[in-house]
Amino acid sequence: MEKIVTFGEIMLRLSTPDYATINQCHDFIVNYGGGEANVAVALSHLGHKCYFMSKLPPNQLGDGAISHLQANGVNTDYVVRGSSTLGIYFLETGFGGRPSKVIYNRKHSAITRVQINEFNWDAIFRDATWFHISGITLALGERVRNVALKAVQEARKHKVKVSFDFNYRAKLWTVEEAKPVYQKFMQYVDIVFASFWDANTILEIPLDEEFKDATLSEKRRNVFPKMIKKYQLNYIFGTDRVVYTANDNSLAGYYFALNGDELSWELTKPIRFNIFDRIGGGDAFASGVIHGLLEDFTNPAYAVRFGLCTSVLKHTIYGDASIFSTEDVEQFMAANGSAEVER
Repeated sequence: MEKIVTFGEIMLRLSTPDYATINQCHDFIVNYGGGEANVAVALSHLGHKCYFMSKLPPNQLGDGAISHLQANGVNTDYVVRGSSTLGIYFLETGFGGRPSKVIYNRKHSAITRVQINEFNWDAIFRDATWFHISGITLALGERVRNVALKAVQEARKHKVKVSFDFNYRAKLWTVEEAKPVYQKFMQYVDIVFASFWDANTILEIPLDEEFKDATLSEKRRNVFPKMIKKYQLNYIFGTDRVVYTANDNSLAGYYFALNGDELSWELTKPIRFNIFDRIGGGDAFASGVIHGLLEDFTNPAYAVRFGLCTSVLKHTIYGDASIFSTEDVEQFMAANGSAEVER
C-alpha cells in the first residue's frame, strides 16, 4: 500500500443552511475541510495509506479537526500542535443564478506559526510514495512557504513523486506576490494541476503571437509543452467547467505530456450534473488523478477519467471531501461512458 503525504491547512467550515445568505443566518452547519486534507481523505477512501502534515491548536477545535481526519482513515502523526487559532471559512451556498460565496478568517491560524524544525523529515519521507501540496498553502505566509519548500526538497531527496495543484486564490495574495513563489517551487514538482491562465500569467510562459486569437484548447497546446520542458514535468492535468447555474454545471478533464518533442494530450467529453455541494471538487479531481497514476503511471488517460468522475461524484454529497471507493468511481465511469475522449 502506497504511503501518501499531504501538507496544508485544515479549517473549520461554517455553511449556511437551506441556501440562505450569511446575513440571514442565526446558525451554521459545521464541518472541517481544506485542500490537501481533502485530498488525503479522498485517497484514504480509495484505499491508500494517507498522512496529513499540518499545525493545529491544542484545543477542542484542533481536536475536532484531528477526529475528522482520523474518522476518514487519515494518519495524523505528522500534525504538530501549537498556537491557539484554527482557520475558519464561511460558505454561503449559491442557488440558481446566485453563486456561492466564501469568506476566510484564517490570517493568524496555527499553521502560520509552523516551523521547519517541528517535523522529522526523514521519518515523513523515507518510505513515502507521493507528496501533494497546493498553491493555497503557499499563500499562507513566509513560515508556511519555508516548510513547504523544505517538504518538496525532502521529497525530491527521497525520490518521492510531487504533485502540485496551482489553486491560486486572489483573496489570499496578489499575482505579483505569487509569481516568484510558484516559479521557485515548480523546480521540485513532477505532476501539476493547472490551467492555461496559471501557465501564462503566474509562470509567465509566453503564448506565441499567432495563437493570440486561438481557442483555449489551442492556447493550451501552445503553452503547456513549453511549461513541461522548462520544469521537466511528467504531466499537466486540469478541468474545463461550464456553469449553467449554481446547481447545474458540466466538467471535462484534460492531460498533457511530452515524449521527447511529441505532444500527447486528451480532453474528455464533458459530464453535466446537478450540484449538492461544489466545495472540494478540484481536490476530488486531484485525488482521483493521483489514484489513477498510482494504479498505472503510464496511463494518464485512465487517470484523468478517474479524476473527472471522482470530482463529479463529490459534487453530489455534503462536505469538502470525496468519500467514494474505487468501485463507486469505476461504476460511475462505466455508467457515464467516460472512457470516451475528444482530441
